[in-house]
Amino acid sequence: MKYEKVHSLGRILSWMFVEDIHCMAVKRKHGIQYFMLLLSIRTLTFYDVAALTKLNLINQLNYKGANLFACKLRIEHRKGWKDELHKPQFPIHEQIKYTLDPTTNTACYKLVYQPVKVMDKIPLMPMKQDFLGNMALWCYDLDTHEAVIVFKNDEENIRMLDPMWIVNMPAAEIDKLF
Repeated sequence: MKYEKVHSLGRILSWMFVEDIHCMAVKRKHGIQYFMLLLSIRTLTFYDVAALTKLNLINQLNYKGANLFACKLRIEHRKGWKDELHKPQFPIHEQIKYTLDPTTNTACYKLVYQPVKVMDKIPLMPMKQDFLGNMALWCYDLDTHEAVIVFKNDEENIRMLDPMWIVNMPAAEIDKLF
């Protein structure tokens, strides 16, 4: 989904390290943000990083570096962001020119944030081809906010965080999902 610089994409639902495309993904109510590096998450606003610390990292067993980063963010959030390396973005107070607050007769200020360093293009994850033969159903996981394809015969389920990943499937399989 397109990243808009002016408007927030909504509340953060989940986040994960996507091993196949080697990036961090933060799923929001109205879109997904992809970060090339772990430390790029620091460019999020302080309240977004605080929301990330309250959520569990999806697929944390697959990549220990992302798991350690999530633990470090939780510790720094509790300590009050003492470490400069893991400190998120706080706003800069900028005075609005030629405006005064009528009740207090003082200058008006606005909060300014730097743009978030996200990936410009949506990375598409490579998908298996012709694998929906034993598909039983597909559903939405409310805990992780992922689409899950469930197979018969106890095969491993396939989880998709981003709906755009379906684009890499053949047309016949997309019709079957429909």
